Amino acid sequence: MPRTRVEDLEVVWDVAGPVAGEPVLLINGLGAVRGSWYLQVPALAERYRVYTYDNRDVGETGSGAMAGDYGIDRFAHDAAMLIETLPIGPVHVIGASMGGAIAQELVLAWPELIRSVQIVCSWPRTDPWLGALIADWNDMFAAMGAQAWARNSWLWVFTHRWFRDAGLMAGLEAGAASYPYSQTPTMFGRQCRAAIAFDAQDRLGGITTPTHVIAGAEDLLTPPRYSEAIAAAIPGSTLTIVPEAGHGMFWETPGAFNAALMRFLDANCARMP
Repeated sequence: MPRTRVEDLEVVWDVAGPVAGEPVLLINGLGAVRGSWYLQVPALAERYRVYTYDNRDVGETGSGAMAGDYGIDRFAHDAAMLIETLPIGPVHVIGASMGGAIAQELVLAWPELIRSVQIVCSWPRTDPWLGALIADWNDMFAAMGAQAWARNSWLWVFTHRWFRDAGLMAGLEAGAASYPYSQTPTMFGRQCRAAIAFDAQDRLGGITTPTHVIAGAEDLLTPPRYSEAIAAAIPGSTLTIVPEAGHGMFWETPGAFNAALMRFLDANCARMP
């Protein structure tokens, strides 16, 4: 896998799809690594040049040299510098959950680098309810470790339909247990505190980049009310509510989710391979 120096980080990334395809950058959420997009990359890479990477404080990118806390704007800065360093801009950005918060800060600060943005199962401002949930996750991670936290998070990520298939659950358990680049409590805590402090609500009206907001109709972690607030604040944005889908629609309903992504990408594509 390629590594690119971005200031204090060695960012680890992957690429797939035709060289002539327009670039798409996928941004992960809290605790998630670039491999989480495994059901999206093949579909998008049929026509697009698809880039995935590990955020600061997760996966193979790791912590870098910055020792203290940071905000969501730091993640956005990392993404912008990666786009400029490769260089691949302007890109189509797809950000999920905390990655959607990163996408909001990215398009607000570096609109010239972004051709379109899709904000998935995210939120515009961390309200007291979501802040309390993330803080509880941080405490659980520190007390019980990554595996126990992951098992708890799946109750929030998937709908009841997912839990009916024992094979799916066994696969999740095996994947989490075997991943060799586990996040430490310190790394997870920094990501959590960045997410808790996030607030872009009053700035979203300044976004002029084509924007698509996507939510799962049954999302418990970031309910559709958050996506509705994002879409209402961004002029000209499009809102899609995926039925019978929760926070983890990328894995649970990939057909409907990928189709929604592709419709928007194709409508905002300047060139096709």
